[in-house]
Amino acid sequence: MLRLAVVTPNPVAADAIEMLTMESGAFQPCYKVTPVPHPKEVIRSLTVQNPAIVLLDLGDWIEAAGIAREIHHNLPRTVIIGFRPRWDRTEQLAFEDAGILDLLAEPFSPGDIEAAAYEAIHRRYPISHQNILAFVPAKAGGGCSTVALHVAAAIAAANHKVLLVECDQRSGPLSIMLNLEQNKGLPEALQHQGEFLSPLEWRQVTAQFKGMDLLLSNPTRRGRLPSWSDYYQLLLFVQKQYDYIVVDLPEVINQATAEFVRNARAVFVVCQPELPSVRLAKLRRVELQTCEIPSDNVKIVINRWERGQLKVEVIEKAVDGKVFATLPNDYKEVRNAILDTRLASPSSSFSKACEVLARNICGLPESPHSHPKFTLLRQLGTIGAPGR
Repeated sequence: MLRLAVVTPNPVAADAIEMLTMESGAFQPCYKVTPVPHPKEVIRSLTVQNPAIVLLDLGDWIEAAGIAREIHHNLPRTVIIGFRPRWDRTEQLAFEDAGILDLLAEPFSPGDIEAAAYEAIHRRYPISHQNILAFVPAKAGGGCSTVALHVAAAIAAANHKVLLVECDQRSGPLSIMLNLEQNKGLPEALQHQGEFLSPLEWRQVTAQFKGMDLLLSNPTRRGRLPSWSDYYQLLLFVQKQYDYIVVDLPEVINQATAEFVRNARAVFVVCQPELPSVRLAKLRRVELQTCEIPSDNVKIVINRWERGQLKVEVIEKAVDGKVFATLPNDYKEVRNAILDTRLASPSSSFSKACEVLARNICGLPESPHSHPKFTLLRQLGTIGAPGR
């Protein structure tokens, strides 16, 4: 959650706004300044609370301008959003010059506050990581988590620093598959309410496996339902620590998980070569487009591919897009790997295909032992150079 403070001379308005922000679920109200003392006293109080956002009453502009200048000088990372019933263009320019990033017209709703905060904070501090890779299942049970795990491991094996984030707090299987159910994981990380973790604390919430860090959901320790602000702050925290961030998502993209797909260099929809899964893959593509994801960034991956099943041309027509890769149905080896709490054998066709997929995604050098029977259908090159 984003820590939020309200500065207004109206105590009734302060109480009402606090209730609205609590209703949103994206904010943690941390301070109410009412009535408004001298700007220096306001800043002393705000410095202790260190809010990410300040909602500032602009009714008395001379007083508000002084507070805005003090916040801008003393709390440069705090985003200021102003509110008043109305304003004209000249006043808006004056607000912007004072460092106020967005405006709310009174009266406003919880959704209005959240929308203004979303736009302001992303404009001020955008997620800039160039290698976020999101994996989305067309439907549950299609092996998406297994694919994400093996692709992340292949990238880590090429001497890249990798974080794998599992976002399905209800049904995420990785902690069970890897026998890491005692790991604190994602719920614990999100409890820090936007405060950056120390290196030791981060080490305690992540698990280490095959040269990469894992932030696991762990269905036995769900915690609260995350909001977009939780995942935004998580990305803001980890983006400078890892070369690649691989995200294993549930099949339903909501407002929270959309934070990952909007910032991803590529989104991989993993489906099986069977009609229900393929048709749902098309639905996933449509849902991703509603999140303003360019169609070229959405890649279809067919898992558990076998000859004699649906032809690639039929699948491409059904999903209204090209198939980027196929991964073989190496069911016995993958099952044994899960039973043994390990990755599939490097010599297995599935591992080799995942290595090829990772190499094609990231532009990694070819491994001399990587010659899978089932590989990419098309040599499409790397997915979007960093900077997309």
